Amino acid sequence: MKELTLEMAIKALEAAERWARDVAGIPCSTAIVDKAGAVIAVHRMDGAAMATTDIAIEKAWSAVAFKIPTLMMSRWLDPRNVGELLGDHALGMVGRGKGRLCFIPGGIPITDDDGEVIGGIGNSGIPSGVGDISDTSVSQAGISALYDA
Repeated sequence: MKELTLEMAIKALEAAERWARDVAGIPCSTAIVDKAGAVIAVHRMDGAAMATTDIAIEKAWSAVAFKIPTLMMSRWLDPRNVGELLGDHALGMVGRGKGRLCFIPGGIPITDDDGEVIGGIGNSGIPSGVGDISDTSVSQAGISALYDA
């Protein structure tokens, strides 16, 4: 897989929705973006909060922009990770990226067979603190579908 296609994006969206519905039991939104951060596909499940669509897109965009999961980015804002020097943290990044940067877990970059980022997936709508059920796990279910035979 060298680039994300609409067909692949739909496959990932369907898998993410299935996991959110059948495992989490919570309606949410999922977005797939290409390696430039442009939206390929987005879906808001019936009953998902209105804001979840935009948040899912920004999570996917942020994962592509930094080439790491937004779960890792969220740790940049943890005050326990502040270094010895003033400004040695990511708080200055809040509001950057034309307001698109999202430090909320749930965005994951999608890579090709060589490990190059070819896009991203983002999910929003699952309340945090539900154990293994999270926006990140819904996104992981979507990515997993891309690798199924």
